[in-house]
Amino acid sequence: MTLMALFNAPKEFGAGAALRSVTDWAHYNHGYTARILNQPQQDTLAYRRSSPLYFAEGLEDPLLMAHGMVDVNVHFQDIVRLTERFIQLGKTGWELAVYPVEDHGFVRPSSWTDEYRRIFELFETQLTPRRSAAPGGGSP
Repeated sequence: MTLMALFNAPKEFGAGAALRSVTDWAHYNHGYTARILNQPQQDTLAYRRSSPLYFAEGLEDPLLMAHGMVDVNVHFQDIVRLTERFIQLGKTGWELAVYPVEDHGFVRPSSWTDEYRRIFELFETQLTPRRSAAPGGGSP
């Protein structure tokens, strides 16, 4: 949801953190996805309209992506494909945090701490209103 929001509403959110994201529904669990979108071969338009990979050109706000490399639910290749798309498009302002030993549901406290520290820092730097000088030139 974060990816689609940032890609389809540039400059609306200010920043986003996408955790273990599906970037192309055609590569996700076919049994689960087919109940919603049919099979990829039957309804390519539905898959294209709902997959963030095809909207990546809309990225303007800072984006943090976090993904475990041994994720058996949303495979790591999904985020790699989106990363390559950003590179092809010349996009900047995005970051990929890779967790080499984590699955879809992180279990190591150090991974959770790192992930949420990154999210906190992103939001603190990008979403915190800038203080302006008080009238008369003094600090607020």
